[in-house]
Amino acid sequence: MNKLFVLWKTDNLIDIEQMVIPYIHHSKKMGWWDEIEVMIWGASQKVVANNFSIKVDIEAMKHDGIKFNACKSCSDNLCVSNELSALGVDVVYTGEILTDRLQSDEYKVITF
Repeated sequence: MNKLFVLWKTDNLIDIEQMVIPYIHHSKKMGWWDEIEVMIWGASQKVVANNFSIKVDIEAMKHDGIKFNACKSCSDNLCVSNELSALGVDVVYTGEILTDRLQSDEYKVITF
């Protein structure tokens, strides 16, 4: 099984709208990856929490089977935990998850 783990940390709207979201979503729709998990980390959390269009994109990706989580430490510090949780993002402490994915032979890891 081909598994992709995406560490999404950019808050650059051009990159998000032109690369991050299209690649992640099309990858799933085209079957390039069997399973995709996205970790929203750092500055990207503010953008996700405050941008309606990106929220709509995340809803569509979730509908297509892409899993999302977010770093609780970051989201608490940025005061966006409630917004991310309301979007259906699993807000958890992510250090172990990230380390597991990086060390795993099951996942390919990409950072945006």
